[in-house]
Amino acid sequence: MIKRLNDYVVPRGIRFISELGTDFRFYKFPVKCIINKQLPGCGFTEYCLRGPENVILCSPRKMLLKNKKDQHKDSVYLVVNELEKELTVDKDLSKIDKTRSQVFMDTLKEVVHGKDTVYNRLMNEIKDYLNERKYLGDKPAKILVTYDSYRIVKDILESLGIFQSFYTIIDEFQTILHDSKFKSNTELDFLYHLHQSHSALFVSATPMLEEYLNMLDEFDGLPYINMDWASQDPTRVLKPSLKVLTMKSVGTKLPEIIDSYKSENFESAVRMINGYPTKIVSDEAVFYVNSVNHIVSIIKKCDLQPEEVNILCSDTPENLKRIQKKLGKRFTIGKVPLKGVKPKMFTFCTRTVYLGADFYSTCARSFIFSDSNIDSLAVDISEDLPQILGRQRLQENPWSNSAVFYYRTICDYRKVSQEEFNKEVERKKEITQNLLDSYSSAPDKAKYDLAETYQKMAKSFSYKDNYVAVNEHQSGTLIPVLNNLVLVNEIRAFRIQQIDYRDRFSVFSSVHSRLTPDDIINRDVTRFLCIYETYTTIHDKLKMLCEYRFMSEDIIQIVLGQIPDSDEVKSYYLALGPQRLRALSYSVTFIKKELGIVTFSPELLINTITLNFNPGEKYSLANLKTKLGNLYSSINYTATPKATDLENFFETKEAKVNEILSDGSKKRVKATDIIGVKPEYQEIYNNLKTINNIL
Repeated sequence: MIKRLNDYVVPRGIRFISELGTDFRFYKFPVKCIINKQLPGCGFTEYCLRGPENVILCSPRKMLLKNKKDQHKDSVYLVVNELEKELTVDKDLSKIDKTRSQVFMDTLKEVVHGKDTVYNRLMNEIKDYLNERKYLGDKPAKILVTYDSYRIVKDILESLGIFQSFYTIIDEFQTILHDSKFKSNTELDFLYHLHQSHSALFVSATPMLEEYLNMLDEFDGLPYINMDWASQDPTRVLKPSLKVLTMKSVGTKLPEIIDSYKSENFESAVRMINGYPTKIVSDEAVFYVNSVNHIVSIIKKCDLQPEEVNILCSDTPENLKRIQKKLGKRFTIGKVPLKGVKPKMFTFCTRTVYLGADFYSTCARSFIFSDSNIDSLAVDISEDLPQILGRQRLQENPWSNSAVFYYRTICDYRKVSQEEFNKEVERKKEITQNLLDSYSSAPDKAKYDLAETYQKMAKSFSYKDNYVAVNEHQSGTLIPVLNNLVLVNEIRAFRIQQIDYRDRFSVFSSVHSRLTPDDIINRDVTRFLCIYETYTTIHDKLKMLCEYRFMSEDIIQIVLGQIPDSDEVKSYYLALGPQRLRALSYSVTFIKKELGIVTFSPELLINTITLNFNPGEKYSLANLKTKLGNLYSSINYTATPKATDLENFFETKEAKVNEILSDGSKKRVKATDIIGVKPEYQEIYNNLKTINNIL
């Protein structure tokens, strides 16, 4: 269990840590503790880099360290370790290279014994940096390092006899848990070496929830300190303004926003600047969507140019290749703009920059996209949302503390009950214990081979069947252990996808309890959705929507934002209004007659197209139009079929096929070659094909 200590109360009039002066020093905290800084942008990291103490600042992301290096230049030393690969956190875990971390660890075995040129280079560079700091007046040393390379820095400073003079700060430490699914050995190794260190301050404005901390032995007994910004001055802790809306998919909603910006349909606000009211126009947009594939697809679909786009994602060869293959060599992985640099119109951010990146736009709007049906796109409401909302640093930006949050609840076929989940966890724990027992009872000469097998199994199957990890801390000896990080992370992932995104009420309730400011409005909306979600018929939902007594007329617009555009209830309400719907007794038959149209479901179109076409197929343009026409007629879709319609759902390219003429001869004609399913429809496609095969 963590050990609760008294809050650190920040005095009135203080907005940044640096303003505390000598009242804030690391020696006043326990040498090992958890610090919940509570307030994003409070300057804690800046204090680490400008304060009087020697600091090893550990960050989970290279991009964030590079951004700090760019801001502080020669006053900090950034560890550049070519053995370390940029962590890819912006795609589905199933696609991650499982061998990456092991290659690093294997090479590191020689590094720590001083046999590698990387170790020698880093040793010399750190010596030069430390000598320079001493020459400049014995200024404090600031070493920036990723979690992966901490081991090397610790070893070098110990060999120099000065490690004890450094404070180790673990920034955004909740990622230790989040990243454990695909780099657990690295995270376990990092925690082991932190345990061997004399100091370790685990810092975050959004630490992992206490229930998770209490499940992890690595944090057992650690003092836990809250920085209290609110009690002395509540105005310092402003809850963000978050507009919460449903969406059909990222691939449909995001292009709509881009089109609006391209049409110069900008939002505006008035701010007092130099004593005069000044109109500020939001002609910049920052999109938080954790998928490089989705980003690339959307950029291509919207025909955006390199000068309009900044792509911020993991700086890996794989990501760069993916971007340039689809978009061309002029597109590349960008950098977080420094203060004073004008951002591009559109900035796309993956999880790489959810943490700690500083944006200094004077007018950018933030848009967050979360699809709980795709692992990489599920935004953690308790941790990711507050982090994202803290990225815009300039208070003169009218939208610095606001965002639009688009979400999609989990589909029925993906829902898992708590009982089912618990049963699966117990099954994996039982298998884990059996494997550990087999290792313990094996002859000594067989233990190494058995542990090596377990290690390969963890890499190949990514903990799908058990929680066995293999530690290598003791002179290279392989020791199988239960990887509790992965187990707890699975519990966290279940909460995010299966509880927070179970339905619209769950989403709104989670956001309301953790983030949004207007309690009266939120309570009214939450109360409505709690009842609304229990109804199963259009009649009952319409009746409640029209007859519920909201506290204000504005609340109905918030409620409508939680109902998908494709929902008939919303369509009927917007088309006819509450008075006419009452007159029609909420009868679907009467409503359809009143509207005088043949209703059509967009979901039916998607399902029909994806079920009837497959990658690898080629169609002449004429045959494609004919097939599309027949499919449209079967679902009462009145649009004129065009060969290009297929590009909305599939990746295609131009081709040629042989067409047999009436006289039996062949003619080469233009055709469409289906080469793949668009990312936003891949899951729908897979599920439909599976169901179809079963039937």
